[in-house]
Formats: sequence, structure tokens, C-alpha cells
Amino acid sequence: MLHRRVLRFHNREQGQAVRYLSLFSGIEAASVAWEPLGWEPVAFCEIDAFPSAVLAYRYPDVPNLCDITKVDWYDFKERYGAVDLIVGGSPCQSFSYAAGANRTSLDGKSNLMLEWVRAVEAVRPRWVVWENVPGALNTRDDAFGCLLRALYAIGYRDLAWRVLDAQFFGVAQRRRRVFLVGYLAGGGFRSAAVLFDSESVRGSFETNAEKRQALAEAAGRGAGCAGFKYHQGARAHGIGYEPDQSPTLTADWHQHAVVCIQGVNMPDGNRNGSGLSDDLSFTLNATDVHGVLCMASDTSKAAINEDVSGTLLVGGGAPWIVQGR
Repeated sequence: MLHRRVLRFHNREQGQAVRYLSLFSGIEAASVAWEPLGWEPVAFCEIDAFPSAVLAYRYPDVPNLCDITKVDWYDFKERYGAVDLIVGGSPCQSFSYAAGANRTSLDGKSNLMLEWVRAVEAVRPRWVVWENVPGALNTRDDAFGCLLRALYAIGYRDLAWRVLDAQFFGVAQRRRRVFLVGYLAGGGFRSAAVLFDSESVRGSFETNAEKRQALAEAAGRGAGCAGFKYHQGARAHGIGYEPDQSPTLTADWHQHAVVCIQGVNMPDGNRNGSGLSDDLSFTLNATDVHGVLCMASDTSKAAINEDVSGTLLVGGGAPWIVQGR
């Protein structure tokens, strides 16, 4: 959505497709996102062998400039012409909180951010996009402030930044990143519109309480998920815990509170179904009739009636009680 908003502003002004330069390219996630929009990669810049091989295979006609520290950007501009946008996520290792004592900011590998600035200064595209970990916003040497001041001095007076999380954009992971968008000269809050306009990204998400209510209404009387293992309380937040989700089934001694069995059909109570092996459960599908294994402690001495199992307890054995649906 962010790149679509940039495209809208650019096309309004120039009436043509965006030509972009990608720095710290990796395997080119940017190009995967932008190819359907008709954007044209002018060049990549990636030094590591494996992603460089991927780029050479997938984009054989796009040059890879390799080592960013050795590129003459004025020569690049003369050879390839003007570009409309420079995008890049410079190395994050020494910005990241995960580095702990090795979080050295611009004294570490993350000082390659300055190479991104060097390219921007020489090429001077209309738009710039920089991405990194949120830790870049809070470093002892004010690295992000240095970046803003450098861009402002070059002429990018229209700057905006925002932390976005991939889980809200169709990606099955939590991945918070800060995005900085800059527009050369002009004004008019174009960068802010890219990051904050309601047509670009959602500005308001439902609260956890609203989400839980919606899930409960959708589930009816049935449980949508267990959210815990048999030896843990639902609020234990143990390994595999996610809010409103069940932990992944495992093949080790961690047994689960609810396991589904494929093909259970027990009119006489004698058929055990199929698809079950020791400590494993098959993948649910939309065609078979599924059963549920409820585990109660072997010390509970609870009577098992139709649709009822003993209260789950901590300790003791864990016999499986099968009930078909």
C-alpha cells in the first residue's frame, strides 16, 4: 500500500512509470511487490553470494552493482540516467535490541546507512524509502537523527516515518519495522500522506476485546482453539502460546489438550477412525468428519459420559477419550 501511494503521487506529477534503484537488495522483496505496478528496476546493489545469484537468475537484465562502498554514484547517474526513487534497508545488526552488548549502532555494521545517504546525495531521486528495525530510532549516538539531518541538508525537507508491523499487511509473522519516506524539496506533506493517509494504511485496528468478541460470536458454542497444553493452564503463556490461538502440535512429550482425528465415525462406538499416530495429529480438512481426543488425568476417576470428559488436571497419566462428531 505504501508503494502504491508513492506511485500515485509520482504519476500525477510525471505521468510515467517509476524507475528505482534498490540498495542492500537481498533477494529483492521490493521488486516482487513493485513488479505488478509496472515499476522498473534500474540497478540492484547486493554483495552476498547467494542473494546475488538469485538476482542474476530472476533479473538477468538488471545490473548488480555489488559492493556499495565502491560505487561511484555520479558515474552511475551519468551511465543510467535519473531515477525516481531509491529504496534500501541498510544492515540492522548493530541497531537491533537483539544485539545486546553488541548494539554498537554506527560504530558497527549499521554504519552502512551512511552509504545509503551517499547514494541519495549523488543520485538525488524524487523519492527515497529507508527501512530498518525500530531500534534505529533509539541509539546512544542518535543515528536516526543523523540520518534525518543528512537528508534535510541534501534537500529532502519533506520527511515522515512510521513503525509498521507486517502482521497487519497479509504476512504471517510479527515484523515491526520503521519506514522513512522522503520527498525532494516541494513540500505539501507528500511523505506523510504516503505513511498516514487512510487510503494508504489503516489507521485504526480493532481492540483485543473486540477481536475476542468477534471470535466468540463466530465460534458459537464450539471452542475455536485450545490455546494451552494439557499440563498448562490457558493463561500459562508457555511455549507455543499465542493469544486466541492453540500451540503447534508437537511430536515430543508435550501432549495437547485437544487433538483432532480424521475420519471418526462411531455409530456403534467401536471405530477409532484414521489419521492418528503416536503424538501426531493429521491436518484438518473440509471433507472428513473429525473427532476430538480429550485427555483427563488417570487419577481423576471422573465418569466419562457422552460429550463429557473429566476435568483436566496437572500430573498423572493422560488417557485419551474419543468422542466423534
